[in-house]
Amino acid sequence: MRAALSVPLLVALSCTACGTAAPLDVQPPGPRSSAETTRVPVGSVTARPPVRTVPTTVIPLSTVESPPSVDVFADPVAVSSEWLRQWCKLDWREPMNANLDRAARYQTPSSAKDDRREGDTDDTYRSMREQQLSSGCDEVTAMPSPEAPQRADVAYLVLSARRVNSSAGVAFEAEQVRSVRRVLRQTDGRWLVDTRVEAG
Repeated sequence: MRAALSVPLLVALSCTACGTAAPLDVQPPGPRSSAETTRVPVGSVTARPPVRTVPTTVIPLSTVESPPSVDVFADPVAVSSEWLRQWCKLDWREPMNANLDRAARYQTPSSAKDDRREGDTDDTYRSMREQQLSSGCDEVTAMPSPEAPQRADVAYLVLSARRVNSSAGVAFEAEQVRSVRRVLRQTDGRWLVDTRVEAG
């Protein structure tokens, strides 16, 4: 989901929990992921250091995994937004790359395979568990790319979201993730997220 914009992403952060204060200098290893992480405030286009203000609320992990609604697949914006939410939601208590498993339901097989190649490794997953890292996203948006033509069976969308990163359940950083993706209508009428798009 990065448009050839490889910005290191925080470790395969998961979603959230609760606990006692975590040091603000926690430096989770950068997981390799399919969405580009630009550590900038929402709405900004200029990169800057991570936000050190602890968010007032931390996004909780859903305890019940409900199957996606058929309606989600009827619209490229809806399916890409849900794909980003699932990709973003990580938790150190889950199996390695569980976020990619969830997100794969909303994307083409080739896209899921590409993302898997950039997922966590044994080393980054071990580090994530040791630091009890988690993450979750809100403020998810999906807008048509002004640089690419939209067609009846192909959409190019710019996806973004605010991600809150936590250690031991305590939020220590908020950042923005951004990605440009092609979304394809399948022969059965469903829209699925496809490959990321190169910038320019």
